[in-house]
Amino acid sequence: MRISNVWRKPLPLLAAALSFLVFIVFSQQVNADMFSWFKKYDVHLSPAVHGRVLLNGQPLTGAVVSRELNYDKEYVDKTTTDANGYFSFVEKNIRSSKPGSLEELRTRQVVVVHHQQKPYLLWYLTTSSIEPQQAVVQRLAALNCELSDEEKEHVFPNIEKPEFPHSTFSICRWAD
Repeated sequence: MRISNVWRKPLPLLAAALSFLVFIVFSQQVNADMFSWFKKYDVHLSPAVHGRVLLNGQPLTGAVVSRELNYDKEYVDKTTTDANGYFSFVEKNIRSSKPGSLEELRTRQVVVVHHQQKPYLLWYLTTSSIEPQQAVVQRLAALNCELSDEEKEHVFPNIEKPEFPHSTFSICRWAD
């Protein structure tokens, strides 16, 4: 009878120790999740942009081109076309805590050229990706734009997620 009493006393102690261990493990996970909104993430807003603007086949010189990027706030860059109608913008990345939140944000990319006080849409795209997307990188590396072309929707494959094709609006054209 004495032997069986010896084994009964450690069981509540063992159960308490195991419960404490489980509590510690789960509370660490809760802390990590609870404070993840403090963590900063790399967010890719836009790849480098290279393009050329023509008007009736001739280079459009000195036209203002603007790039507006929206994620958690608006980022605006401006440049002008050179003597041959070319323009470019550098790649744009930021650090943000927004990807750690429950809120789903989308990146909006808009590139517009202004000619005779009229805007012409060279690129409009929204995406939920915070990583570079190959098909977008390829198209923004070669914007071939003719102001006399109609603005239209272009649907093209999403290499990273084929089930979700990209869709952009633009007066520019690509050899597909």
